[in-house]
Amino acid sequence: MKQTSKKIVVFLLMVLLLIPCISPVLTSYAEDDDDNTFVVGMECNYAPFNWTQVNETKTSVALDGGGYADGYDVAIAKLIADHLGKELVIEKMSWDGLEPALQAGAIDAIIAGMTDTAERRQRVDFTGTYYESEMVLIVRKGEELEQATSISDFSGKRVLGQLNTLYDTVIDQIPDVIHATALEDYPAMVMQLTNGLVDAVTAELPVAAGIISTNPDLTYVEFEEGQGFEIDLTDTSVSIAVNKEDTKLREDIDAFLNTLSSETRKQMMDDAIDRIPATITSLSDNLFVAAGQIFKVYAPLFFSGIGSTLILAFSGTILGLLIGLVIGAIRAIQVEQRDSMLMKIVKRIGWLLTTIYIEVFRGTPMMVQSAFIYYGLKNIVHWSPFAAGIFVITINTGAYMAEIVRSGIQSVDKGQTEAARSVGMNSIQTMIYIVLPQAIKNSFPSIGNEFVTNIKDSSVLNVIAVTELFYQAKSVAGSLYAFVPTYFVVALIYLCLTFPTTRILNYIESRMNRKKPMVTQKGEA
Repeated sequence: MKQTSKKIVVFLLMVLLLIPCISPVLTSYAEDDDDNTFVVGMECNYAPFNWTQVNETKTSVALDGGGYADGYDVAIAKLIADHLGKELVIEKMSWDGLEPALQAGAIDAIIAGMTDTAERRQRVDFTGTYYESEMVLIVRKGEELEQATSISDFSGKRVLGQLNTLYDTVIDQIPDVIHATALEDYPAMVMQLTNGLVDAVTAELPVAAGIISTNPDLTYVEFEEGQGFEIDLTDTSVSIAVNKEDTKLREDIDAFLNTLSSETRKQMMDDAIDRIPATITSLSDNLFVAAGQIFKVYAPLFFSGIGSTLILAFSGTILGLLIGLVIGAIRAIQVEQRDSMLMKIVKRIGWLLTTIYIEVFRGTPMMVQSAFIYYGLKNIVHWSPFAAGIFVITINTGAYMAEIVRSGIQSVDKGQTEAARSVGMNSIQTMIYIVLPQAIKNSFPSIGNEFVTNIKDSSVLNVIAVTELFYQAKSVAGSLYAFVPTYFVVALIYLCLTFPTTRILNYIESRMNRKKPMVTQKGEA
């Protein structure tokens, strides 16, 4: 029992040692509210409008999660920031998290190749257009569709568009088209096309040009006048989204955009296309070799993501276990006849509240929890995305740990509880000194499994701009449009993280369960 108690003390010391590592992150929110910054949200995953790269250049902007952002959107954002007299800050986040972040005040504007639509205008406000383009179809080079001149030439073909965008809805204008299920990002869509799962992908011209610049086996089709998609010119233009209440910012941005000629904008886009990382043009056809090439170039981004993922998983598991110990103990304490009426009421209320907590956080996805907690509480709790991520993974883990601890408590022989009570211990003392140390030991395999699970599940936090390992890989795939080898790399990295972790946890478990020989006094039989 003494050995188990010592291990619990060591465990708590580890928590105390972790706090200094996390505290800088928890206090970094002050930077987000700096009036001298212009905070812009974008995917950094949508070349040539925006992408992530490893090396710093004259046109790039450093990202908090590691790496640098560049592209046409970044160039426009830098000019606007200079016009406003503010420092540019790029927040890298998933597409679905951009609008919630803007509405919550986490960012000042969205500059991410976003089209001004009536549906979006109900939620956010838009400036005038900052780039106009045309819609094309990306196809495989050397096939018959490369010679297409009209959208009717794609009749009976499988055509794919991006989820929740105009580029998906216009597909139905093609006669007898097979409308493929929309996907969230272009790297996944390009993979579908290159693997022959679809025949064409809709895109605006700059995006198509960026894709074929790094995918020599693809090309795009432009249509003759009157033979393309029936869309308004504004449907293929992109605008900057701002908060509905921030009319001054919108007016200031519009005033600047009016000073940019169409020739200047076109030249900026051409320059951005020329700057797209062209690593994929030299990638090997061999999956393992290509994966090695990608890792060699983008290793700093992957290592940055590994660090964030491990901090999230480790801190979330430890802090979640502390919550689980408290809640599991509360749920295991039974109402006894000798308890006073007040104590009975307190115990029942505690059981009810802990039950609600467990049911809510075990019954809803962590991605939904993170979006709701971060964006919903942003105006109340001014925290950084990473701090919010640690909080979300902690309370989510705590709900699961509570049930793990409760089952561990139930596995302790009731005779020990009765013996403790017989020597005068109350229920709380019995729980702390007798039951919990054994419950932790009995539950260790499940506790270790939660840590491994958190290493993988932390990937959902990219919805609130936490740039952990998976989102870094997503950015690399978006920059290179090399989906399969990039995700092969990240799969191997996750395996390298979880496999040794599992082996270490198994070793610790075996040490904890090792029975020590009894030491007898000299002369005893």
